[in-house]
Amino acid sequence: MFYKVVQNEGMLYDERDLINFHVAMKSSNLVILSGMSGTGKSKLVRLYARALGPGEKVANKLKVVPVKPSWTDDSDLLGYLDTTNMVYRPSDTGIVDILVSAAKNPNGINIICLDEMNLAPVEQYFAEYLSVVESRKSQDDGTVKTDAILKKADEEWYFNLTAQLTSKEEIRKQFNSNGITIPQNLIVVGTVNMDETTFSFSRKVLDRAMTIEMNEVNLKGGLDDRYESIGKLSNAELIGYNVEGVDVYSSNIAVCDKVIEYLQKINDELEGTPFKVAYRTRNEFLLYVVNNLPYKQDDESEDFVIQRALDEITSMKVLSRIEGDETKVSRTFLSSLEEIIKTALPEISESNSVSLKKLAEMKKRLESGYTSFWS
Repeated sequence: MFYKVVQNEGMLYDERDLINFHVAMKSSNLVILSGMSGTGKSKLVRLYARALGPGEKVANKLKVVPVKPSWTDDSDLLGYLDTTNMVYRPSDTGIVDILVSAAKNPNGINIICLDEMNLAPVEQYFAEYLSVVESRKSQDDGTVKTDAILKKADEEWYFNLTAQLTSKEEIRKQFNSNGITIPQNLIVVGTVNMDETTFSFSRKVLDRAMTIEMNEVNLKGGLDDRYESIGKLSNAELIGYNVEGVDVYSSNIAVCDKVIEYLQKINDELEGTPFKVAYRTRNEFLLYVVNNLPYKQDDESEDFVIQRALDEITSMKVLSRIEGDETKVSRTFLSSLEEIIKTALPEISESNSVSLKKLAEMKKRLESGYTSFWS
């Protein structure tokens, strides 16, 4: 498998780093890598781009977009209609170009990296994407469709735009009929550093993202080889054509029922708080756990793989939403969550548990009167 190449090579990333990131991308079209500066967040995205097949430049598969503090709305990311001249002017980020490239090459994978994505309010400049990504639906033919992120208009400026974007007649007709949608082979990864100069995330954003923390540092990592590599990745390995819980439930009933039973215990504890989760989170729990099943080692039981995945996604999707002072987040509340996790995931040791380590950090921060998932 792809991650085997990294073993014993002194890389910055260990096997679980890669599998966690890999499965998160397959389970969601938006992944957030958080952590202190210099831990290799952007480098991990570039590493993946290099692994997306030989014979193609990284620049053709990866678009790194440095987010600017001045961004205030969708036009900063996508562009705008110049109503004076009736011409659509795409932004200089190149996002529209990569939407078109992904549509033209369905057998390739494209990654947009929003570097330091919280330098501007994400809910403002990324609102259209967050809304449209909610419309993803698996089709009977195995494809995934979304609403248009650039809606079609039966006007000259729109037909001029599509002709300008592509000379491929089939794609142009698709755009003219349906608008420009978000292809399933396009993944957005945001890197964030949480400090006093950046914006925090609302639950609207966190509900739609997989959040992975990267704060661990191995000072000997990356010294053995100048160019780190992982095994080559294919479309089938990385693109998630299952986008809702219903897409995986019938073929994984026993596994999914274990996930739902666990999540119900967590949600019972969250009852009456603003942190309670609903169907979107349930779907991503199911997708993430099922997508982890292929990475079971010979000496690992299926129960262990399920519990490890539940531990990871509890941190990503539940704990990342929890923040507040002692009136909203009490030590008793955090301790109760801790006990649920310990009891429900007995095969995950406390020393290896991502969520239990995070809860310990959050309890310590509460001593100052306020706590949050974010460092």
